[in-house]
Amino acid sequence: MHAVTEMSLQQRTIKLVADPYPPYQFKENHLIKGIDYEIIRSSFSEHNIKITVELLPWDMCMNSIRRKEADGIFQIVRTPEREALLLFSDPFRTASTLFLRRAGTDMKIRSDTDLQSQLKGALVGVLSGYSYNPDIDGLEKTIKREYQSQEELLQALAVNETDLILMDSGVAYYFMNRLNVKNIERVPGYEISRELYVAFLKEKQELRDFFNVGLKRIREKGVYREILRKYGVPAI
Repeated sequence: MHAVTEMSLQQRTIKLVADPYPPYQFKENHLIKGIDYEIIRSSFSEHNIKITVELLPWDMCMNSIRRKEADGIFQIVRTPEREALLLFSDPFRTASTLFLRRAGTDMKIRSDTDLQSQLKGALVGVLSGYSYNPDIDGLEKTIKREYQSQEELLQALAVNETDLILMDSGVAYYFMNRLNVKNIERVPGYEISRELYVAFLKEKQELRDFFNVGLKRIREKGVYREILRKYGVPAI
C-alpha cells in the first residue's frame, strides 16, 4: 500500500507556498533558491517526488492553504491554532534571532535580567510588523525604531542610527555579505530560538510522512550539511 501511494505521488508535482526570505527561500533569475527550499526539495527527492514552490506574502500563503490551493506551507512555527488546520512535519531547522551591535561596543544583554531595564537609553532597530517574542514586542516604543526591510536594519546599525538591531542569524550573514557591511557582531547572552516546520493539509498525511522520512535520510547522507555549506551561512 505504501508503494502504491508513493507511486501515485510520483505522477504529479506537489505545491508548497512560503514567503520570500533570503537566504532560506528566494527567487533569482526566475528560479527558486535557498537553504530551506533545497532541504525540502531534497527530502522529497528521496521518494522521487517533485515540488513546485510559490513565494507569496505570508497572509497570502495562509489564505492559499485555507482555500486548499496548495498542499503545504513551509518555514512555519507550530501553534495550537495552526495545528487545528494543518499537519506538522518533524522540525527541519531551528531559527535563531540575535541582537547585533557594531564591533567594538561593549553592549551586553543577559537573558536572566529584565530586558526593558537593560535596554534603557538604547535604541533598537526592529522589522516593522514582525512579532519576535513577548519581551521584545512589549518593549516601550521609545526603545524601538521600526524599519521596512532587513537591508534597512543593517544599514541603520552600520551608520550609527541605532545601537542594536534584531535579526535572524542567517539573514544577517547573507545581507552583510551582499551589502558589504562589516564590523557587526552578535551581542552575547540573548537569543530567540524557534523550531520551523513544513505543514500540510490535514488530508495530506502521506506527504508529511514522506517528508519526515526523506529529511532523516538527507541528514544521514550528509546532504543537509552540504546545503548549509553551499550557502555559507554560519552562526554569528
